[in-house]
Amino acid sequence: MIEIVCETGDNVQVAGESLIGVSLENQNLHRAMLDGFNLKGANLSGASLRSAWIEGATLDEATLLKTNLAAVNASNARFVNANLEEAFMRSGIYQGANFDGACLLGANVGRSDFSGASFRSSDLRCVGLSEAILTDAIFDVATTWPDGFDPIAAGAKLVS
Repeated sequence: MIEIVCETGDNVQVAGESLIGVSLENQNLHRAMLDGFNLKGANLSGASLRSAWIEGATLDEATLLKTNLAAVNASNARFVNANLEEAFMRSGIYQGANFDGACLLGANVGRSDFSGASFRSSDLRCVGLSEAILTDAIFDVATTWPDGFDPIAAGAKLVS
């Protein structure tokens, strides 16, 4: 049994010895303490991780459809090939996070800090991108941007 500790006191019990591939759909994980946890392949669709701490966590191949990630601290977290469609990511800290191959189609990322993040082959056709901080974020020619958005002017760097 794993206990996900939430600063609200509403801790969540998860059966098993790992969070890899776990289903946490629609769970209230407000202010969860998940720094460094491995949630590879987990389903967090519809979950609320508002103000959660997921710094350095692994969410590769995770499903986060319509997940509330408002004001989350996800610095240096991994979202490689994750599905973040329509996620609410406003005001989050994603400094140095890896979103390579991730889909953020329709996600709301306004006022989030993606400084130094990696977006190789990512779909960034999201909402509020012009309000986000992209200083020193990296992308490649396979990265998809919203029509008319200039990533270089926003501070991102094209890499090969």
